[in-house]
Amino acid sequence: MHSKQLHYFVMTVRKGSIAAAARALDIAQPAISQQLASLEREMKATLLERSFSGVNLTSAGEVFYKHALKLLTEIDNVKAALEAFQTGQKKVVKIGMLPSIGNVLSLPLITEITANHKGLKVEISTGPSYTINDWLESKQVDVALTYQQAVDPKFMRVTPLIQEDLHLVFSASSSCEQYAKLRDRTTIRFWEISELPLLSPGNKDALGQLIADYEKATGVSLQHDLAYSGQLMTGLRQVMQGEGVMILPTSAIFHLKESGLVSSLKITQPEMQRTVLAATNKSAKTLLDSSPIIDILRKVVAQENALKHWCGTLEFAASSFIAQPA
Repeated sequence: MHSKQLHYFVMTVRKGSIAAAARALDIAQPAISQQLASLEREMKATLLERSFSGVNLTSAGEVFYKHALKLLTEIDNVKAALEAFQTGQKKVVKIGMLPSIGNVLSLPLITEITANHKGLKVEISTGPSYTINDWLESKQVDVALTYQQAVDPKFMRVTPLIQEDLHLVFSASSSCEQYAKLRDRTTIRFWEISELPLLSPGNKDALGQLIADYEKATGVSLQHDLAYSGQLMTGLRQVMQGEGVMILPTSAIFHLKESGLVSSLKITQPEMQRTVLAATNKSAKTLLDSSPIIDILRKVVAQENALKHWCGTLEFAASSFIAQPA
């Protein structure tokens, strides 16, 4: 028995199926199946009941699951304790974030750490909100920059960073005459967006969930009839070509707006906002206990907010949704 088998077993139980665990861990499904089978042979017990709908713990599996959690926690503790002996080596912090956040934070974050925190190194990965959550749960990243809609209090400990404003984004090209009336405005009412062809992600994504929540609250149905791959830059290219509009934070488009490629209007009546949080895994005892990474993130977010690259309210105070430490 080794830590990889324990890790695969726990993730399979948490996700409810081998297929879901494979997606979360970003590995092939047969690799997990083989390791679980090997684990059951070694334990001389059937730990999981498999079916077309997923997996369930057997009685033996329930006992083993409790011990597996303890063993993985102890492994993390040992790794953290041994870091003190790694003199002269930089501590690596792995951060997962959405492309819209990465667009505004990646470069200044790397610059800040390189200039002022010689003992740290940051590795940044970007992906959709549900993938980032999987990375954090499986401990592939140390910090996930995510949204209120994507918070899972079962395993997340979160710190609010900014309540970002959402804007309607459309082409700034004069050849796109359909948006000419919007260019002299600074705001747009939510119901008015229903008159425009909207490029938006599905409800699996945190932004898609937020848009659906606003539609439900206002009774306004938006036009979700345009093909959208879910890739931010692909969608923005469609916007620049005048093929539709998007709802995004300024973090995603400030560079394009400064270049005169897109225009944006703040959404009002009601205002569209969402809270960005720095999330860590409750069960992970890592270098984050001693590193200033959360404070560094706050500093860089504040800098980008002051530059109006990321519009919103810093360190949103409401905390009713925040997952508290176990």
